[in-house]
Amino acid sequence: MTPADLLSLATQSCVDAAKLLREIRVDVSAKGAYDQVSTADLELEAFLRACLTEGAPGSAVVGEELGSASAEVTWFVDPIDGTRNFVRGLPLSCISVAAAVDGVLVAGCVLDPFRDELFTAAAGVPFGVRSTGLVIPPGVSPRPLVLTDIPLPGSPYEGEVEFLADLMERADVRRVYSTALSLAWVAAGRADAVTNIGIHPWDVAAGAVLVREAGGVFTGIGHTAFAAGRGEIVGWLADRVEGIVS
Repeated sequence: MTPADLLSLATQSCVDAAKLLREIRVDVSAKGAYDQVSTADLELEAFLRACLTEGAPGSAVVGEELGSASAEVTWFVDPIDGTRNFVRGLPLSCISVAAAVDGVLVAGCVLDPFRDELFTAAAGVPFGVRSTGLVIPPGVSPRPLVLTDIPLPGSPYEGEVEFLADLMERADVRRVYSTALSLAWVAAGRADAVTNIGIHPWDVAAGAVLVREAGGVFTGIGHTAFAAGRGEIVGWLADRVEGIVS
């Protein structure tokens, strides 16, 4: 399958999952001291796994809730990125699916079910946004607009509060608590950059494809952090976050 084929399968799977989401009764349980999981996370991931592996026989899935495996074609699935927002009814979460071929990310899809907004890109397929809601063309602001959830509660790292204070001297800052959605917004030009610590592959795989195909950069930092976007602020973010996690 080509990257375009994989993107098509990912996109349709996300669209169908969003329809299923309207029918699921949402019950919530704790997952660690600071995290939660809902029935929607579990049911949507099971649904996406079935759609993707049936559509691409022999492929494997790396998912947040139901385990990981690898193959020539590997899917990275986050059924609801931003669960803590989702369970409170805050419309700041999304469905995220990416495809990698031989370990290289080639396609990504992020679907915001609250705004019915779909962000897509693949190798050879330009970044695009499909929205049925109000979309304002991104303007220019005097300072970079940066999305970050740093510091997170329970983080083992030192220096995060100081980082946030320094960042607020250089940029306008927004806290979204959905990394995949933040990356999609950066790809669309609604923010200039995003950085987070404590991430997993399924949090960033689709968004990394979106940002890169939209002309930005995505820099992984160790195994748990990243900085992405456009402009000089990205390098500053990467240097500061590397100093925190190293």
